Amino acid sequence: MTTFEEKIGHDQRFEFYLQRWGLRGDPFGLELPSIDAFAPSQQEDIRKLKWLLSEGKLGVLTGAPGMGKTTVCEFLVFSLREESLNTTDPSRQIIPVLVHGAAYKSAEELLRAVILGVEMDASKDSASLFEVLRRWHQEHPERLAIIIDDVPESRADKLEISEVLRVLADLPNISLLLNGEFKQMRRFIAEVPALLDRVQIHVALRPMDRKSLKELLELRLKNAGCTSYDGLLTPDGFESIYKFSKGVPRSALKAASNALHLAAERDLPIDSRIVKKANRRSLIKRVFPFLR
Repeated sequence: MTTFEEKIGHDQRFEFYLQRWGLRGDPFGLELPSIDAFAPSQQEDIRKLKWLLSEGKLGVLTGAPGMGKTTVCEFLVFSLREESLNTTDPSRQIIPVLVHGAAYKSAEELLRAVILGVEMDASKDSASLFEVLRRWHQEHPERLAIIIDDVPESRADKLEISEVLRVLADLPNISLLLNGEFKQMRRFIAEVPALLDRVQIHVALRPMDRKSLKELLELRLKNAGCTSYDGLLTPDGFESIYKFSKGVPRSALKAASNALHLAAERDLPIDSRIVKKANRRSLIKRVFPFLR
């Protein structure tokens, strides 16, 4: 049997396994799920941030790597766009723009990225770019929600970019959400105390306890169509995922996904032995499990 034939056979086994458990796909993938696939604590954080972007001015989202900050930001963009498409009242519509702060070396580049995000001419000088945003509330009925991912990691002058954000936070019909690691964000905002004074909401994502992580994994399974999650993911299997991930959502989802693929190969539930074995395997064997 060729390597290609082995891969096809593995893919078919995985699909049959998903179908047997009523799953429409890998429930532990990092792609954007619906709000129902977030744990209750995550849903509450998302509601706070949606209010901020819909009604407020300036919010901050912090957390260690792997806590899901970027996933939350991407989901907010998706959700706000969907809701805006479902209303015909322009004053209730929101145009979300997600820019990655670490990619820019100046406040002007950041402004240009925002203007490009609303599909407007970004070839102007910095003063003209800022004027577009200053006049936003006069020329556009929709609210503009600017989400800046990893803003403290921007290579721009921190004082310059903080001052620009402070001014943007005061403009009518514009909301800002700044995302970054907690200590970096604290240092970043401290450079402009007036920016800190404008923060209305601070959501800090922390490692989950057992209850919250169990809710997250069960909601992911349910959202993907599984009705017998206790049968697929055994109690000791969950405990192994929790210990492996230490409650960090990204690590837990990766561990669960690895275990799901190995469980499909062996045609077994996801128990402690499967979780441990799946997450000890080398990366190359996880990506190409048909290789020996």
